[in-house]
Amino acid sequence: LLGPPPVAHAGGSYTLILPNNSLLLQGSVTNADPKTVHYLWTRDIQSPAAGDVLFGSESSSSLVLVNLVEGSYLFHLRVTDAWGRSATATATVQVLPEPGEGDEVELELQVSVSQVSVSQRDTVVSQIAALLHVSTSDIQLRRLYGHAQLRYFLCFRCSPIFLCPCLSVPLSHLLSERTDYLLFRVLRVDTVVCQLQCSGQGQCDPVSRLCLCDPFWTENLLRTYLGDGESNCEWRVLYVILSGFILVLLILSATWTFMCCCRRKRPSRVRRKTRYTILDNVDEQERVELRPKFSLKHRSTEHNSSLMMSESELSDQDFSRDPPLRNRTKPGVNQI
Repeated sequence: LLGPPPVAHAGGSYTLILPNNSLLLQGSVTNADPKTVHYLWTRDIQSPAAGDVLFGSESSSSLVLVNLVEGSYLFHLRVTDAWGRSATATATVQVLPEPGEGDEVELELQVSVSQVSVSQRDTVVSQIAALLHVSTSDIQLRRLYGHAQLRYFLCFRCSPIFLCPCLSVPLSHLLSERTDYLLFRVLRVDTVVCQLQCSGQGQCDPVSRLCLCDPFWTENLLRTYLGDGESNCEWRVLYVILSGFILVLLILSATWTFMCCCRRKRPSRVRRKTRYTILDNVDEQERVELRPKFSLKHRSTEHNSSLMMSESELSDQDFSRDPPLRNRTKPGVNQI
């Protein structure tokens, strides 16, 4: 007869405090022979991907984990007995940040890890203490590691702790003024944990040390390029779009106003006004002589009893004979 089904035990909850990043999960089974039970550990899909399993322990009763990072992990243990009956259990691992990690300062140096000796390391620590005007014993060296062939990272903190929150800022200014002070060239000085507040509208990227803004928020470019240069999320995207649209309208309006003012200032061409004189009592012969060329008839010559002629034409015209009006004698006047 088959007994009761197996019952799996994953160990419950675990708490891990960095820099300790390794853990051993102890699983067990009841109502079954542990020697005939098959174990299988799986990580929950919502858990952090960081962390490694050693020695193929995912198929044994104990799971060995290393390189865990801050966050919450869920590991599921599934046990199966010889008759194919199975049971599951879940283990929770809470990885907490290292106390005072936000006060640690990371110094990136341009030198290979293999080329740094103990005496050179102590010299760099003494130089940092001299720059900060503290004793060498106040600089607590936390860890040393190399990230690339010519990258050497020196992570330290100072004691007492109240000196640490703003340590990277004065240190970076001092190193920028005295670039050749340290034994090796400094590439970057920053806190281990990104301390940007991002205006409460985003999160700080731990790799790039820049703010990742929430939807509908963007960076204040004036503060970034003309102010203190700190990454932020102060502007709403909607306000930026409206401001840009209004700015374009103002530029177009100013351009149009300028063009209109330039046109008004240009001197206008004065047209010569033509005055006309009514010629009365013109006989038919004179009317023919004053008629325009190409048989163009003036409207007034056909509908009016008098002929109109421009004074300018009269003044500019050179008559080959004396005007008929000058030789004409007024009626009632005797000629001498």
